[in-house]
Amino acid sequence: KEMIERQKSRFGWEFLFLGANIDAVKTAESFGITKERAVTYHQDSIGTRMNFDAVSQTVSCVRNQFPIQNNWKENVEKYAKRKKDVFKR
Repeated sequence: KEMIERQKSRFGWEFLFLGANIDAVKTAESFGITKERAVTYHQDSIGTRMNFDAVSQTVSCVRNQFPIQNNWKENVEKYAKRKKDVFKR
């Protein structure tokens, strides 16, 4: 957590935390990464692909000096929730 905080404050680094089968938000926060930069994804081929697409688009934004969009993980979360709801039935 200390190392992440140092990189964020000294060098302006951004961190994304991706997790499957865990509470990614809670885990990310324990490392000093905000909930806005964490996502839990569904670990099937579609969920994994969506996760990598979201990260790719986010990295492209940063490389082009654009801010990370607030909705960067929206599709990943929707898919994970939909899959979770299916398993509850």
